[in-house]
Amino acid sequence: MAKDSENRVRNETQREELPGILTKDIFVELASYEKTPCISILMPTHRSGMEVNEQADRSMFKNVLQQVEKKLNEKKADPSLIKSVLQPAYELIKEDTFWRSLNNGLAVYIADGFFKYVKLGAPVIQLIHVNSSFYVSPLIPYMVRDENFYLLDIAKKFPRFYRADGFGIERLQIDEMPFGVDDVVHFEEKDGDTLFRTGGKGGKGSANFHGIGGGKPEENENIAMYLQEVDDTIWQTHLHAENAPLLLAGQEFLIPIYRSVSKYKNIWPEALTGNHHHQSDNELYEEAMKVMKPFFDQPLKYALEDYGNKLATALTSSMIETIIPATYYGKVSHLFVKKGLQVCGTFNELENKLTLQGLEGPISEPDDLIDKAVIKTIQNGGEVYFLDADQMPNQNELAAIFRY
Repeated sequence: MAKDSENRVRNETQREELPGILTKDIFVELASYEKTPCISILMPTHRSGMEVNEQADRSMFKNVLQQVEKKLNEKKADPSLIKSVLQPAYELIKEDTFWRSLNNGLAVYIADGFFKYVKLGAPVIQLIHVNSSFYVSPLIPYMVRDENFYLLDIAKKFPRFYRADGFGIERLQIDEMPFGVDDVVHFEEKDGDTLFRTGGKGGKGSANFHGIGGGKPEENENIAMYLQEVDDTIWQTHLHAENAPLLLAGQEFLIPIYRSVSKYKNIWPEALTGNHHHQSDNELYEEAMKVMKPFFDQPLKYALEDYGNKLATALTSSMIETIIPATYYGKVSHLFVKKGLQVCGTFNELENKLTLQGLEGPISEPDDLIDKAVIKTIQNGGEVYFLDADQMPNQNELAAIFRY
């Protein structure tokens, strides 16, 4: 805090943008922060279009801040504290560059001396939460995941190699990558016969192949040698220590040739057939994600199968009164939550006492117990899945698999 020339309190809190893909450490930092008040704002925003030109998101944010002020006044917060805490947010409204560089959603977390925000890749439902901790469960879909895959767009010239995950794709530049068939297979004349050999890039390879009757060998044999060189290159630079799936893209006749020469053991069964060199990286990624959907669905599939296998045991539950305390004590390995579910109340960890709003009288400062359960599960190394009602185990609103 500082004072300006008119002796008014001025908040010098620095605004910090968090990455659009959150690490567990960043998530836990937000989730663990406690101070009164903690203000959580989520709102849909726009990357382009009329809404940006007409500054709709800026107007919406100003309206949201006015609602926050109203909530704080209702909670009898100190007026000078309200003004100080919200000052950085009101100053953000003035920054034209910010409002013209948004994504599809925005999450803002504000407290006294604390201001962090995340530009989200997908729209979110507008939400205002004022409590003693932040509301962070909507950020779960934007957390770093372990699942990733590689994509090789093979062609007779200029192969493209990528690493991709559930959030985006990155082209990997490999200097050693051959440019095409002619970069690997060289032809020479000797004593009237046509000869060809591999290993043109950097002298790699020493095998010589002699043509028959002065003609060039079959084109597929040349392509096979070229693709083997491509495979050797990405094996040495990236894949030798990997087990992530490799998705192939390219003309249909190239796919089986590559499979026949590759030493990589985890080539995805399905491929993207056709000429993809005219596509941008993002367009290729969109097609790849449709093919790779079963791969990204595997963790949920296995978790649901595990729940079903353990359904008749004490290692599963769909009872809120059982699951909420279990998340605090590190007992939950997998938590399944119906999208939109909220349960208000409090949980006293020291006394192991759960109080639900509406069942035991009014609670002055109730927590969203689902949000707390999500946070505790992740903090303790568990997995959380937000599902539509028809995906939930036995159509329950909440379900869990226990470690013990």
